Amino acid sequence: MMDHAYGYGLISRAFHWAMALLLLWQIISAALHYALDDTPIADFFFGFHFSNGVLILALAILRGLWGLINLSRRPAHDGAVARAAVVGHVAMYALLIAVPVIAIIRAYGGIKPFSALGVEIFSGMDRKIEWMSELGNQWHGFLGWVLIALIAGHVVMAFVHTYAWKQPMIARMTRGDERP
Repeated sequence: MMDHAYGYGLISRAFHWAMALLLLWQIISAALHYALDDTPIADFFFGFHFSNGVLILALAILRGLWGLINLSRRPAHDGAVARAAVVGHVAMYALLIAVPVIAIIRAYGGIKPFSALGVEIFSGMDRKIEWMSELGNQWHGFLGWVLIALIAGHVVMAFVHTYAWKQPMIARMTRGDERP
């Protein structure tokens, strides 16, 4: 269950892969919304965008707390590449929280009610709160694309570590225990 020096425990791996699936859905929905807006396929995927965003926010907070609990148990990382990985992971976690929070602020400042997972989070306002709407309009999409770029880099580096540098990174997050 807990992380250890040679890999990640079941809970860390469950958080990782659940978030990976939700984020893949979000990436598909955002790309379809951007490229094929107002089509049945885009509407289908984007119809889950808000609920998935709330789920990602909740999982990011829980996963971050779980990571802090396991910080001393996790595989050691040394050197400049490790420091870069830490910066990249911190940036991803920050965006996994910031992107949905900004969307929620935008929704709160709008006139439509906001619901996720079939539960109304708040009802719409009588009038739009401009600064909240503008914050979301200016930053939600941009930071979402930055997050996608970081995720792409994360995936690429997992393959580089595993196949070019012969370090068992992918095995640590799939099987949970891979000794070098």
